[in-house]
Amino acid sequence: MRLWGSLASILIVTFAAFSASSTYQLKSYSVGPGGTTRSTSTTYEAQDTVGDQANGSASSTTYTNGSGSIQTEQLNVPGAPTLSNNSNTYYNMLNVIISTSNNPSDTTYAIAVSTTSNFATTYYVQSSNGSLGGSPDYETYSTWGSSGGSSITGLTASTTYYAKVAAKEGLFTNTEYGAVASQTTANPSITFSVSPSSSSLGTFLPNTIATSSSLSFTFATNAVSGGNVYVSGLHGGFYSAAYSYNILAVTGSGNLGGLSQGFGVQGASSNLTVDAPYNGTGNTVGNESSTPAPIFSTAAAIVGGTASANVQVKSLLTAPPSNDYTEVLTFVASASF
Repeated sequence: MRLWGSLASILIVTFAAFSASSTYQLKSYSVGPGGTTRSTSTTYEAQDTVGDQANGSASSTTYTNGSGSIQTEQLNVPGAPTLSNNSNTYYNMLNVIISTSNNPSDTTYAIAVSTTSNFATTYYVQSSNGSLGGSPDYETYSTWGSSGGSSITGLTASTTYYAKVAAKEGLFTNTEYGAVASQTTANPSITFSVSPSSSSLGTFLPNTIATSSSLSFTFATNAVSGGNVYVSGLHGGFYSAAYSYNILAVTGSGNLGGLSQGFGVQGASSNLTVDAPYNGTGNTVGNESSTPAPIFSTAAAIVGGTASANVQVKSLLTAPPSNDYTEVLTFVASASF
């Protein structure tokens, strides 16, 4: 009888071994359940993969490197946007310019805004009117105004706002919100001056038009709807108390060259609108009375508005001569915030 020896063979399989060198080590590979690729419903779509890294994403205080091949589908995280209060003139809005961070031209962006740096309460800029809403509004770079940016409206004066941007280009491309920018809205402001405080017509003769030296005005406001400068008069004309005689102001507007007697105000401006009836030239002047009337205006915020005005008078031959003819003009400025 022969006895045969029995040899058992053992096959050793190494599975998911670490790949390493002196400078790196790739860890924790696994094979998960296959699942159904791109499962969908009316509200979501899921994308599944097999064989991705299993232990999550690597991160630091300045970056996050997500795990898996899905991460390669994502866009570049947008850099911090540029926020501006237009040289400290915007009190209820800010301008925002998106940083595209070299993303494709069809990328869309959402702008998140908060009054706290940790975005404890977050709002989102709406492209329709710049207001803040509760849901992200993803729009293209051009819709957000391209390099000129767009407005964030309905803000509170003297308040610091924080903004950050996220991007997407389609399914599974959404980025996190990027770096944060901040800007403070201005306080509402209006400044106004008239110089000098008085102006003289000197000696004027009957049936001759006399013109005063000019009054100079400065006007500035950050009011979004601009503002007005108003004029009113104490006597409604050039008045002599000694003779109780008044060279009455013209009605509406009038050319003193064609009138036997009259008094009025004429305005001129470089960057403010001169309102009728004070926008005449030559010897055409506007009336003045105790009721304030707009003489200068602007429809929008203005940094350095300037204007000037003079008064002109013409008297009858029968007007009593006197050195006390005078009129007190009051100029008031207002703004539409």
